[in-house]
Amino acid sequence: MLYRTLFLIFLTIICTTIPVTAAELDNYYLQTSFHTFHYSQKDYQNNQQQLLGIERHYSNNKLNGISFFKNTYNQNTIYIYGGKNYSLTKFGKTEITAKLTYGIVHGYDDEDGKYDTWMHDMETFPAFVFAVGLRRKPYRLDVIPFADAGIIITGGVEF
Repeated sequence: MLYRTLFLIFLTIICTTIPVTAAELDNYYLQTSFHTFHYSQKDYQNNQQQLLGIERHYSNNKLNGISFFKNTYNQNTIYIYGGKNYSLTKFGKTEITAKLTYGIVHGYDDEDGKYDTWMHDMETFPAFVFAVGLRRKPYRLDVIPFADAGIIITGGVEF
């Protein structure tokens, strides 16, 4: 457990401190979660994710980022990822977007057998996350489905 934590801290430092030239960096995006909905409501489920994330967006639409949140089981979780933004269409100054990210999730703990899912068995695992949203500079709003469990609505500001 200690080695995983140290590895994730090291990876976070590397991902957030890699130098970027001004020509390729487009903007940063600071985001938070507004609402979470689970399709099957259960007493133990956390609907207040308290997500806080930062992304670097590049002029070629690629991105990388890190997000901290409370997972469904109210456990501190981190997602370190890369990905790409897609512009689907525009209506005036408003843009319909899609985003696909891929990375590593860490923070699911089975708490000595209390939770019996593959995520809790692995604790750290690869992930792909898809989002669809609206963008009107400098603001963004995204709807993120998480597997067959529910959706998270996030939003933030680009700077």
